[in-house]
Amino acid sequence: MKKTNGRKSKKTAKRRLKDSVFCDLFSDKSYVLQLYKDLHPEDQDADICDVDIKTLKWTFINSLCNDLGFTIGDKYVLLVEAQSVWDVNITLRMLFYTLGTYQRYVAENGLNLHSNKPLSLPKAELYVVYTGKKDVPDFVSFNETFFGGTGSLDVRVKVLKGDDVATIYGQYIGLCHVYDEQREIYGNAEECAKETIRICLEKGYLVAYLKKHRTEVADMLEDLFDEEKLREINDREKEEEILKRGREEGLEKGREEGRAEERTLIINRLIQAGVSPDVLSQALNLEGGLPSVN
Repeated sequence: MKKTNGRKSKKTAKRRLKDSVFCDLFSDKSYVLQLYKDLHPEDQDADICDVDIKTLKWTFINSLCNDLGFTIGDKYVLLVEAQSVWDVNITLRMLFYTLGTYQRYVAENGLNLHSNKPLSLPKAELYVVYTGKKDVPDFVSFNETFFGGTGSLDVRVKVLKGDDVATIYGQYIGLCHVYDEQREIYGNAEECAKETIRICLEKGYLVAYLKKHRTEVADMLEDLFDEEKLREINDREKEEEILKRGREEGLEKGREEGRAEERTLIINRLIQAGVSPDVLSQALNLEGGLPSVN
């Protein structure tokens, strides 16, 4: 029997890897600082005291919450989204995240939007951590994606991809790749999670994090396994229902066409036997006249 370790049963079907491991990993400021230094290796003076996590829990667009947002002093605000499936609308979401983050920054710092001087704002940097296997660009542009480069508004998002033990985001991507591989091998959630963690420790992916949170991560991976299996079953059932409906509609259409052909044949025989077409039309109540006959 699968161990629950105190998990809440209702959350199983709603959790995704990016919403669990990624967010849990980067709820720790030490890992956020490591991420920043991976992205800005020139700034080795940054300290954990400079990190302020600003992840949005909501925006003016209902249900839009970003995975990670943080500032480093007053220099940068970094917004990071994790994606396992490539989504071209990421630049639009990032635009909303950026606006929401700046809106909150202005309010929290008591800045005057009507000042006649430019406000002092941290520089925004936008990233997507892509864990899938699709060939995707290094950068994506809102203007290019939606307006072919002809619009007046733009945000550019850098895509972080490929497993790499040298960076924390590369290690996270590596964990996701290992999980995907093990999921294809094992039909059991617990075995898949156990092997994923074992292999990641061997490869050097998120070692300190996994050792400290082994049980929690195993639970999250098992939940993900269950969710994906359930989604596959639902997708199969929907596909089978569509095929079944298509077959039934095809059969009914075939029966209707067969009845129409049979009626045309009978009419043709009656006409050949000398029955007036006008009489047949009135008898069969055919307002548009008789069907075409040979």
